Amino acid sequence: MIEPLIQLEGNNFEIGRGLGKYWGDYFTKLNKEIPCQRHLYYDYREWLQDTNIDEDRGKLLTDMVRQFPSLFDELVGMTIGINESKIGFEVTIFGLFTCWLAETDLCSSVVLKTSDGYFLAHSDEYDGQYPMVVADVSLEVKKGKTKYFHSVSHPFQLLGSAVGMNQNFAFQGNSIGCNKDTLKKLQASWDKRIPKTVFTRMMLEMSTIDEIEAIYQKYPSTLPNHHYVIFPDKAYSVEVIPDSDKGVEKQKLNNDIHVQTNHFLSNTSKKWQCSGFEESKTRRRELGSTMNGVNTAEQVQEKFIKFLKTYKQEGEILVKRTSGSFFFTVQKDKPLSCEVHLFYGKKEIISCKAR
Repeated sequence: MIEPLIQLEGNNFEIGRGLGKYWGDYFTKLNKEIPCQRHLYYDYREWLQDTNIDEDRGKLLTDMVRQFPSLFDELVGMTIGINESKIGFEVTIFGLFTCWLAETDLCSSVVLKTSDGYFLAHSDEYDGQYPMVVADVSLEVKKGKTKYFHSVSHPFQLLGSAVGMNQNFAFQGNSIGCNKDTLKKLQASWDKRIPKTVFTRMMLEMSTIDEIEAIYQKYPSTLPNHHYVIFPDKAYSVEVIPDSDKGVEKQKLNNDIHVQTNHFLSNTSKKWQCSGFEESKTRRRELGSTMNGVNTAEQVQEKFIKFLKTYKQEGEILVKRTSGSFFFTVQKDKPLSCEVHLFYGKKEIISCKAR
C-alpha cells in the first residue's frame, strides 16, 4: 500500500489538496489491488458522492464556513485533490463534509506523570481496523508565518481527527456516547454548533490550554467528547459537554496516572449514557487494573499493548478492532515525540518529532 507518512506544505487549500490526493490514490489502489478490502472503497464512494444537502447539515456547513473560512479552503482543496486522483468517481464538497462529521470512535487512554514530564498512550478503536495517515504539516497561516504540527487522521477527514501534536502539547480524543433523545436535541440546534472534528483540527494550531478552553466556550460542539492535553509541565483532562453553560470542563491532572475510556468521569447524568456505557466502564476498570504499579513510560507502553491483545470486546480481542495506538513522550526542554503503531494491512511503526 501507499506509505502512511506524508509531508504537507503550503496554505490551507494546498495542504487540503495534498491530503485529498493522498486518500484518493490510497483508495484507488485499495480497490484495484486488495479485493478483500474493496467494501471500504464502496462505502466511502457512497458517502463522498452524496448530493443530498439536507437542511440540518446545510446549516452546519454554512456556519462552519462563516466561522472558519480557512477550513472551507481545506474542504475545497481536499475535494479537488481527491478528484485529481484516479479514484473512479467524482466527489462533492457536501459529500466530503459528511465524512468530516463521521467520528464516533471508541478509544482507550492512559496518562503517566514522569520525573521530567508526561507519557500518553492512546488507541483508536471501532468495529474493525481502518487505514489512517500520519502527516507532518507546514501550514502557511499568513505570508512569512508558518505553523508546524503532526496529525494522525482517518480517511477523508480533517487533520487531527485521531490525535495530534505541535511544539507545545500533544492531544487525543475519546468519543463520548449519548442516548438518541439527547442526540436529536443536539441535531436540532446544529445551525448554532460546529462539527466536532473542527475543534481537533484547530487545536493543532494552538499554543495554550486557555486557547483550547476558549474555543470550546465560544463555539458549541455537535457531539460530546473528551481530550487529554499534555504539556511538558502540566496535563489536563478536558470534557466537552455540548449542552452545558460553558461547553467544557477542564481539570488539571494531579495523580501519577490517569485512565480514560468513552464516558464522562465527572458527569453521571443518564443523557450521556448510551448502549456502550457499561462496556466503557468495564474497559476503563480493566485498563486501570492493568496499569496498577506502573511507574515508567516503558511499562505503560508494554502493558497498554498487552491490554489491546488480551481485552475482549464482544468476544473479539481489542487489537482486531484497533486502527492505531499512539505513544507520546512529552518532556521538559526536549521536542515532543510520538511513536505511532498502525494496524490496518501491514503493521507500520512510525516515529515523529515535533519541530
